[in-house]
Amino acid sequence: MRRVRDDPLGAGVGFNVPGVNKLNLSGPVLAEIYLGKISKWNDPKIAKLNPKAKLPSLRITPIYRSDGSGDTYAFSNYLAKVSTAFRTQVGVGTTVGFKAGIGAKGNSGVTADLKTEGAIAYVAVAYLIAAGAHAVAVENAAGNFSLPNLSNIEEAASVVKKARPNSAVSIVDPPKAAKRAYPISTFTYAIVPTNAPQADALKEFITYAIGKGQAYGAALDFAPLPQVVLAAAQKAVSSL
Repeated sequence: MRRVRDDPLGAGVGFNVPGVNKLNLSGPVLAEIYLGKISKWNDPKIAKLNPKAKLPSLRITPIYRSDGSGDTYAFSNYLAKVSTAFRTQVGVGTTVGFKAGIGAKGNSGVTADLKTEGAIAYVAVAYLIAAGAHAVAVENAAGNFSLPNLSNIEEAASVVKKARPNSAVSIVDPPKAAKRAYPISTFTYAIVPTNAPQADALKEFITYAIGKGQAYGAALDFAPLPQVVLAAAQKAVSSL
């Protein structure tokens, strides 16, 4: 099998709080929400991060993916990095046992449940855009609140200086030097068998996806591959 990297993207965090259009949250506060330790939108820890917002005494409904998901991996990986409690009680994976909330299948299911008043959910950015949902600005390591837009995801990806073919690279919680970086960013991957009879067709498609196809990513907030990552992906494809 070969692992080939595709575009960087972000796991956006959408929210539905009546009367609130802008919301700042930190990683530790997000962790406490999904651990069930913060259950109301006017909790003092949320209010401190949003001094100008009129936060209601409304119950928070965390939503998570009930099926295996790369978004769950990115989200849980980020929370595990910034919260010891989350790391020890929940852990990291494509499916994990969240301590609070309700599950929904697929990005479409999560987006549908995000229409519930009081809901918060992690979901692929393209689905947030399509749904017109409000996105949380998540505090990064530099102390700045960053939205999951193209330039901020691209800055998170820019921290990668070395990449090896067939190896995963994490860009969640990038260092302070990446001042605008969105901290729940990740790469997408294609896992490809090396002995498949369709190897030539797969090679042609993936070469297009990491080449000319990159031009179509920006509209969905898929950032272009950094050069060092692109070179590693090309090397992986050449071995098919």
